[in-house]
Amino acid sequence: MPLTSARRGHVLTSVAIAVALALPLFSAPAAAAPAPRPLAVRATPRALRYAPNEVVVIAKNEVLETGAGARPKSARAALARALTAQGLDRSRRVDRDPPIGAARSERVWVLSSREPGFDPVAASEALRRTGEVLAASPNYRFGLFFTEPSDAYLSYQWYVDDPNGANIHLPNAWDTARGDTSVTIAIIDTGVDTGHPDLASKIWHNRGETPGNGIDDDGNGYVDDWQGWDFGVGDNDPNPEYTSDPSGLDVGFHGTFCAGIAAAATNNGDGIAGAGWSCRIMPLKVAHPDSGITSEAIAGAFAYAVDQHASVISMSFGGPGDPGVPQFFQALVDMAVFGGAVCVAAAGNDGSSVKAYPAACDRVLAVAATDGANLRASFSNWGNWVDVAAPGASMWSTICRNYTFTDLDQLYYEFLFNWDSFNPYMYGDGTSFACPLTAGVCGLVRARFPSLTPELVMQQVIATGDAVAYDHPIGPKVNAQRAVTQAPAAVAVDVAAPALPRVVAVPNPLRGAGELRFALPAAARARLALYDASGRRVRTLVEGSLSAGSRAIAWDGKDDRGARVGAGVYFAQLTAGGAEVRSKVVLIRP
Repeated sequence: MPLTSARRGHVLTSVAIAVALALPLFSAPAAAAPAPRPLAVRATPRALRYAPNEVVVIAKNEVLETGAGARPKSARAALARALTAQGLDRSRRVDRDPPIGAARSERVWVLSSREPGFDPVAASEALRRTGEVLAASPNYRFGLFFTEPSDAYLSYQWYVDDPNGANIHLPNAWDTARGDTSVTIAIIDTGVDTGHPDLASKIWHNRGETPGNGIDDDGNGYVDDWQGWDFGVGDNDPNPEYTSDPSGLDVGFHGTFCAGIAAAATNNGDGIAGAGWSCRIMPLKVAHPDSGITSEAIAGAFAYAVDQHASVISMSFGGPGDPGVPQFFQALVDMAVFGGAVCVAAAGNDGSSVKAYPAACDRVLAVAATDGANLRASFSNWGNWVDVAAPGASMWSTICRNYTFTDLDQLYYEFLFNWDSFNPYMYGDGTSFACPLTAGVCGLVRARFPSLTPELVMQQVIATGDAVAYDHPIGPKVNAQRAVTQAPAAVAVDVAAPALPRVVAVPNPLRGAGELRFALPAAARARLALYDASGRRVRTLVEGSLSAGSRAIAWDGKDDRGARVGAGVYFAQLTAGGAEVRSKVVLIRP
């Protein structure tokens, strides 16, 4: 029986799938150990394709503008010269202005040229050389990191609880922490079936929006974005669509599969158990049925996730480090981390040490895959740039049931993925699925230790992992139980450090200029600096030895180069005597 009714939302009745768990809430017979089977690996592409006439640019507010005839222009001389020299004659904004008070000053643009022979790689490099943009790259198309299943007859979620020790100890973790509805996991992928019987109750909702009234109620630039957004197509429906990969196989189910592993409804007597238990799922679709996953769509989804305060961002896609790719993803990751999100990414499926991005970026939790024998999955990438490992082979999870599969897809899924042709669940392999499993654990840690920064959440997951001797370095294996029961080392350091009072902006908000006031309890070497929403330093106001007492430091609204910064949200960071405190500073035009 085919899965039916595309975006119109016909829901099939699901049959409960037995899940072997060590909690008294569940009861199921033990599953047999998975039998190894050769894998047909869907590897990372060796070189990325890109739109022939487009460049994606991430820049600070007011660095780029749209002039007459949609031509890009800039008040920065070097950038203006580069725009002209490269023949970039059209521009459009990808993201929308963040809500008032949102901590983001970056803007995302697509610049294009109508000149014959235009070279997006060379144009991107020329824009980066100006030093006026955070990132510039061709509008690349990225691939998903999943493979075909290794054992079509495995009947249980072995990665949840396995007597042979290949799992990540989720049942014991759930005895201590079951996440929280305030913790949101953004799934940037092919879309999420928001009506799936195991996911519908877990979908994040934008409470500032009234669904279906055709009005942008919260003023964030997206009309009726009640449950996320489709950045691939450009509408408010983040449900998946039929999307074929280069081999002709539909991969539209991929995002729904990831969402189920991360946070499917748990202990509901139906379907599967999601690692994040009570955490919410934010569906951010970045796939287009024809053009696939592009840099443009990814950038828009990142900006949206930051503006809507996602707690964790799960990224099961990527590609090699083609020109501009590392800088492009690093700029997005910096924006997200400084906005408070933990970034988790799949390491890729080449079975080699080749770096894949965004996983290889700084401040990203890069996840390799293990199998049921507690070995590195043969398809998983490896290297010192990989942070942790998690199960990613023979993963049983949710698939979309909101559109019709082709006859060929149905046969493929039935014989190789163990789909029963009726219930929306099947198997899949890949670092794609180790990633959302780890993202779900990060959700548990965020709820358990809400004071931890994104970097400290990453540190907690890495530090509490199991030391396993794999054939290649892939970091420790995620241990969910220890991640939520072991006190973070950073907490003890913070408690022991001398307390600092917060930095106060006067007036608040600052109208073009003002003062930042603080008091030191004792003499110390101190540093007061201002950062923008992406974490980049804007201005150093104090650096040196200070005596104890109160101070009022003037800020004229300019950066270290003497240029006036744009209105927006900034952060004042005071470091002194081994302690650190950060306060929000809102700057508006005088």
